[in-house]
Amino acid sequence: MKHGRWTVVVLLAAGPALAGSEITIETRRAGAAPDAQAQRSVVEIEGRRLHAEAGDGRHGALWSGEDGVLQILDHGKKSVLRIDRATARSVKGSVASAREGIRGQIGGLPEAQRETVERWIGGAPAAPVELKSSGETARVNGVACRLIDALRSGARLAEICEGPRGAAGVTPEALATVRELAAFLAEVGDLLPRSLGADGLEALTLVEQVKGVPLRVRVWPKDAAASESRIVSALPKRYAPARFQTPPGYEPGLGLRVRE
Repeated sequence: MKHGRWTVVVLLAAGPALAGSEITIETRRAGAAPDAQAQRSVVEIEGRRLHAEAGDGRHGALWSGEDGVLQILDHGKKSVLRIDRATARSVKGSVASAREGIRGQIGGLPEAQRETVERWIGGAPAAPVELKSSGETARVNGVACRLIDALRSGARLAEICEGPRGAAGVTPEALATVRELAAFLAEVGDLLPRSLGADGLEALTLVEQVKGVPLRVRVWPKDAAASESRIVSALPKRYAPARFQTPPGYEPGLGLRVRE
């Protein structure tokens, strides 16, 4: 789930109470050929369970709100990275302690060497991201929405087009599940492998602050092309329990593991 993959989950709304929801989302990148086909991703939600498939077919994600467990599926390697909140907090605490210990030992190094070590261990924590209405409006699939900027230190990271409640026909239960996942990612998202660190992750972790329906998300990453993701359909659907379980034959991958 690289660039723009996480944005497929932020684009959810509220609507009539039906069983499950199948959300289809299209993502386009700036600079693509006019006739280039958009990537279509699918997010399936039932209760507090979520299954998302990236448009390129390389990765999927499973979320269980009941267990507080996120699983990242690598379809090429048939492996699964499992992350739970307790393990993530423990690892983050250990990593933060180790980083501070290293910083305490590099103060006397020449500036060039010190900067190299800082880049390796990571700099100071990033400034928080805030949402601010731009005062402008737009229309997405014929629905009026207001534009909200996601800002960090005054720089715009993303733009969310917020429509009225029920605009995309997704159940309130589905939105609640996405918000639950968003809260989890806000805690543990920086521990995901770099290959999964998507630009839309910032926008997803802000979904709790969006009061209406995020109909469209635009992202401007530092070192990649901008992207735009929007809902193209939202349909009621029922799922077999296996849809939200690890596929047969997938082995645990490197990274954080759930404590059994």
